[in-house]
Amino acid sequence: MSLLLAAVSAVPTASVAASASTVASAAVVASDLATFVQTTVPSIVASILPSGVTSTSPNLNYEPLALMSRQFEILATAVGALSGALIAVRKRFDIIGVVTLAVVAGLGGGMIRDVLLQKYGIAAFQHEYLLWTALVAALMGFFFADLVRHGRRVFLLVDAVSLGLFAVIGADKGLVANIGVFAAIMLGAITSTGGGVLRDVLTGEVPNVMQPGSLYAAAAVLGSIAYVTLVAWLDVVKPAAALVAVLVTLGLRLMSVWFGWSTPRPMDLTSHVKRFVPLRVRRAAKRVGEVLPDVPSPPGTAWHPEEQSDDETAAPETTATTNTPGTDADPP
Repeated sequence: MSLLLAAVSAVPTASVAASASTVASAAVVASDLATFVQTTVPSIVASILPSGVTSTSPNLNYEPLALMSRQFEILATAVGALSGALIAVRKRFDIIGVVTLAVVAGLGGGMIRDVLLQKYGIAAFQHEYLLWTALVAALMGFFFADLVRHGRRVFLLVDAVSLGLFAVIGADKGLVANIGVFAAIMLGAITSTGGGVLRDVLTGEVPNVMQPGSLYAAAAVLGSIAYVTLVAWLDVVKPAAALVAVLVTLGLRLMSVWFGWSTPRPMDLTSHVKRFVPLRVRRAAKRVGEVLPDVPSPPGTAWHPEEQSDDETAAPETTATTNTPGTDADPP
């Protein structure tokens, strides 16, 4: 009898030991994978790239990047401000409205970034030449709107380059502030597109970066991801990483305009997923839904079962246009 009890008690002990060994082996595999990703991959990349491209001291990656010269910073700010001024003129704003929209479009993204960081002050207020640039651009748009529109193709190229540069600057400020990789990527995207979002909100429009269209915000996000990946993971020196990130953003932006690439629209995959759910589970879920009390949702909320009209469900046509920088859906 004692032998039987001992055998029975040994069974749970053996299962617990087996579970513990499985967990331990899984932890070892995860640790080895993390070590491979964090150390081995950067070492392989460093052995492939020239010696001057990668950095052997990670601390160098937390020094601020002096990327844009004052001349290009002024040019990029002027392009953003001109886009805001042209929209204000098209909507028949007065001089105050034109200046306000130009300043917001040209400097709004950097202001949002600096407010979120709360570390370095507002760059637009620390460097007054940026405010003067936005003001001059506003006056150009107010008095010479037709002349400015003739240079839209040049502005598209400059805007695409400045989109990548502002994405790099925003992401770099996040890395310097040591706020985390994902937050640094978000700061890069906000710096590039925040001004356009504020501009559209002030004019009562749905922000263009949130609507299907050519790759604008998406290009800025991918450029930020490229920069943060190269700097924070692969230890690539900042000038080389910035060049790659700007080229990625520039290429995606221009190709999306020329080839008509568009961001994807929402699609409902419920009917496809239902096929893989057992019928018994679906019936049980339906019974639970019938038992629960029916709580009415006010119209306009996310849960209100409004049926879309034919005009809303029909996908509008998308065409490739070379629009004024920062205004994906604006006519020339």
